[in-house]
Amino acid sequence: MSVLRFGVVPLEFKPSIDRIVVDGIPDFSRFDIVEVVREAVEKGYEMIELTLDIEYVIPGALTPDIVTKLAELKDDLGHSYTAHLPLWSTEPSSFNNYIRSASVESTVSSINLVNPLEPEIYVYHATGALGAEFSNLNYPANLVHLVCGYMASFAATSIEEILTRSELDPRHLAIENIEFPFDFTRDLVDEYDTSICFDTGHLLTRHSGDEPIVEFYQEHKDRITELHLHDGSYSEIEGVPVHSDHIALGEGEMPIRDFLMELVKDNFNGPIILELTLEEADQSLQIIRELVPEALQ
Repeated sequence: MSVLRFGVVPLEFKPSIDRIVVDGIPDFSRFDIVEVVREAVEKGYEMIELTLDIEYVIPGALTPDIVTKLAELKDDLGHSYTAHLPLWSTEPSSFNNYIRSASVESTVSSINLVNPLEPEIYVYHATGALGAEFSNLNYPANLVHLVCGYMASFAATSIEEILTRSELDPRHLAIENIEFPFDFTRDLVDEYDTSICFDTGHLLTRHSGDEPIVEFYQEHKDRITELHLHDGSYSEIEGVPVHSDHIALGEGEMPIRDFLMELVKDNFNGPIILELTLEEADQSLQIIRELVPEALQ
């Protein structure tokens, strides 16, 4: 049985803002992505997922020179990278070709920027906020399904363009289960021979389906190459859905031991990214040590 490979997202939005804003005044010079990554690796995390939206959110945060420094840090410390491709403001499944084309352009640019880091996986959202909105329309189910299928056809065009222009190995592109019917996402994965990034919280909150988490893993493990690991829950208050995800393990509905033991038994060797703050990631690892020591031996 194998030891699972855990990592973190050191560029989570709130902690990044906390570094920048002092007394309500932003000072971008306070943010040093190289030091942020160094701190996470020195805490014991061997996998680092870079949030590539950071290039646009924080001016000068991720440039070719900084990528070179991150590559040198990798040589010094021996960690590995994954990359989460831009998702804020992008919509690869847009009906509007100008929006869709710009989303492709942003994605290809980010792939080219961080290629020197040799990311093991590039995580990708094939649909965006518009896809999530349309998948939740208060219309008959067959009509919503039709609209989602239409949007998935635009997403397919975007994926094809991204793979062609970047010359990326399709298996290094991991399409994530997000707030969109996963049957369409799985069709895209099969059509373009990509991988899957399994986000546990998105499933636990029923954003991408309602099957049990172990069942989803078993059904799609032939293409799952990365996990976003965090807890989640779903409930209804007077018929209104309440979703909660990106919370530490043990605070939601995840069957932690049953799920992680499936990974251990399968010798899963892909990145397992704790998509949490560093404090929540540490808390989650402690839960894993207690409930699934086999995952950390």
